[in-house]
Formats: sequence, structure tokens, C-alpha cells
Amino acid sequence: MVIIGFDPGLTNTGYAVLRKKNNDISLIECGLINPKKSKIISERLYTIFSQASDLIKKFEPSTIFVENVFYGKNVQSAIKLGQAKSSVMLAAEHNKISSQEFSPREIKQSIVGNGSASKEQVAFMVKKIFKLDDNILKKNDISDAIAVAWCGLNRT
Repeated sequence: MVIIGFDPGLTNTGYAVLRKKNNDISLIECGLINPKKSKIISERLYTIFSQASDLIKKFEPSTIFVENVFYGKNVQSAIKLGQAKSSVMLAAEHNKISSQEFSPREIKQSIVGNGSASKEQVAFMVKKIFKLDDNILKKNDISDAIAVAWCGLNRT
């Protein structure tokens, strides 16, 4: 079974492709979709949609998993994250792939064992589980996407 996890964002959308065979989970690919900041929002959203679609076509996952929007102090940030998430979910629907969302708390609970874990703790566990070095996890968006995918594989 192959799945893709996404950590949506307008500047960086992290993605991670995991494969589960029997009880063995392996990381196939991870990286960033990063629309140009100079582009207008509709162009940035289309870049996320288009590149997520390309990943779905390339890896043919059974499901994609997406981190749900976290509402903090800034409503505008929540709206922009929701738009990026929608672009990923539309790419899944466009390619007839099911999608599922998890809250940040559920994802952290799944990978760290603590729903209040920090981004650094998530990155530490991702590195430990998949034996990764720092240059692969250049941005938290990548380790977060791996954690989303991990959560998806372990909750389905």
C-alpha cells in the first residue's frame, strides 16, 4: 500500500510518500511544493493543485492524508492554510483518490505519543523512525508531512 501525506501551506507544502508492506513502513520520497511568493494567490494555489496531482499520478496512492487547518491567533493564516489544503484535496478528487484529514493533535499523538508535542519533537521522531539526516528535513513542512503520512498509515 502506498499513501501520500501532505502538510499544506501557501509558501511550502510538504509531502511524503510512504509504502507499507506487511508491517514494514518505508519512506519512498519526500519534499516540498513551493509556489513562487511573487505569484498571486490563485497561481500559487494552482501550483499546489498541479504538483500534488503530479505526485498522485506518479505514485498512485490508495489514499492521501492531509493535516487539517490549525486555527491560531491569525484568522488570515487559517484561511490561507485552508485554501492550500483545499488545493491538495481537489487534486485527490480530480484523480479519484480518497483523502482524509487529521488534526495536528492526532498527528503528534500518532508519531510522538503526545498530542501537545513541539515541531522539534515531531522532527526528532521522524528522523529516528526513518533514520534520516538533517539535510533531508530542511524544513519542518517535510517532517510534518512524513508525520501526517505515518498517522494515516497507522490509523487506517
